[in-house]
Amino acid sequence: MKERYDNILVAIDGSPQAHQAMMEAVEAARRNNARLYLAQIVNDSGLLVNSATPVSQIISEEKKAACEALEREAAAIDYYNKQIITAVGNPKRLIAFDLPKTYKIDLIYMGATGKGALERILVGSTTTYVVNNALCNVMVVK
Repeated sequence: MKERYDNILVAIDGSPQAHQAMMEAVEAARRNNARLYLAQIVNDSGLLVNSATPVSQIISEEKKAACEALEREAAAIDYYNKQIITAVGNPKRLIAFDLPKTYKIDLIYMGATGKGALERILVGSTTTYVVNNALCNVMVVK
């Protein structure tokens, strides 16, 4: 384990576990005087396509909703050094690789579960993937 973390990422998906991970990430950021990144990913592979609505519009609406939810979460956090990130793509890849590279993340916080049991079986756990493949340390919060 590193002695000090400079850039901490917490993945937010609206689940109670993700909220708990966020609260613990805030405390870790305070202890380390670190930059805290709150990220919500719009999974573009899971969007239902309606012939009457263009995919780009669906993605835009999902991203706007994610951004608004994330802004509410961030506003409730009493910490000075925070930034929100909303991204569209594969959550596993973005959390494990892309965001850590872009923002020099050295610690990721995630909830142990965030999806329903059926979706975890069909799609696979994002947390499990990130734990096994991330470019940095991962803290899983139950």
